[in-house]
Amino acid sequence: MLVGAILQVRRDRQNRHRIACYQAWEVQLTDYLFKGGYERGSFGPIPHADRWLFRNFLARYQSTLAGQESEVLRQLYLGLDIHLSLPRRLRSRDPRVRAMAAQEIGAFRLDELTGTPPPPVADRPWRWNPGVRIEGYLNLVLPLLDDPVPYVAHVAARTLTHSQDLRFASPVLAWVMREEVYQRERLLRVLEGFGPSLLPWMKDHLESPDQNPEPWILFALLVGSHRHRDSQPRLLWLLEVPHVNLRVSVLKSLIILADPTIYPKVLPFASSPVWEIRTQAARALGVLGGPSAIPALLPLLADRVFEVRRNAAQSLVDLGRAGVSALTWIAEDSSADRFARDIARERLEWADERGHL
Repeated sequence: MLVGAILQVRRDRQNRHRIACYQAWEVQLTDYLFKGGYERGSFGPIPHADRWLFRNFLARYQSTLAGQESEVLRQLYLGLDIHLSLPRRLRSRDPRVRAMAAQEIGAFRLDELTGTPPPPVADRPWRWNPGVRIEGYLNLVLPLLDDPVPYVAHVAARTLTHSQDLRFASPVLAWVMREEVYQRERLLRVLEGFGPSLLPWMKDHLESPDQNPEPWILFALLVGSHRHRDSQPRLLWLLEVPHVNLRVSVLKSLIILADPTIYPKVLPFASSPVWEIRTQAARALGVLGGPSAIPALLPLLADRVFEVRRNAAQSLVDLGRAGVSALTWIAEDSSADRFARDIARERLEWADERGHL
């Protein structure tokens, strides 16, 4: 108990010291970034014992800045030579230290390519030190993809993707495919860091979807995330692959791209024997077909699966007056299917409560 009390007192003291430092540095940082402090070249002295704390402080603010302020903060970080300890910290036994080191490399862009041209003199009123443009740190991050601590591997993957360097696309994608801790949506956010340029790379490097459809599911979802219309022909090609999850993902992205010319290609999926596909088709028909999709949506109101009925009814509501009229007709028709009447009434009440009618 005594040891625990001592440790608690020590942690409280460290927290008070951290808060005091952050409060002082926040004022200094405002002067440095926005009141010409960087032109005088002085942020103020940082005690050697507090440099690790200052490193965390800068990394926290770096992600909130852009443009000139971001570059000024990066120069401040590099000017303190904190980055020289990164190779050692990436090999630390403490996973928090490894993760922080990987995060710093991404936040402060410590692996810019030598081919990246420096900004014109007229566009860089801050101090410019070309000597600090360094390479090789991303290669040190690469082994962390196999780190036994999932959080460390996740941070390493984010750092590699935010570099937008497609040399790392293959190992990051391999990590995503074998990752079991994080949900697909979170892994998708990691891959989005590469930007739209990852999509042509995936077209050229992925195996056939008949042999390995899982990476193509990510491809389809990324097309939707980036709204990458150039990839629509490949989505339509993937729609022909008889894989349920792949077709569902493709339909989700086609809904986002919202190209009405592909409506005839999506229409047959409204009668798919797989309810997950019919569910997405019900949304896609309304988005792609407009009022002309009403005859195809009405039979889906009587589908045996609730999700299909709900999406079909929602698509009709989203169509406006024509769709609402069709729903009202179903709701008031005593000879209509019972499930169709119920979902029509439910959606009409839902829309009325939200002022959509």
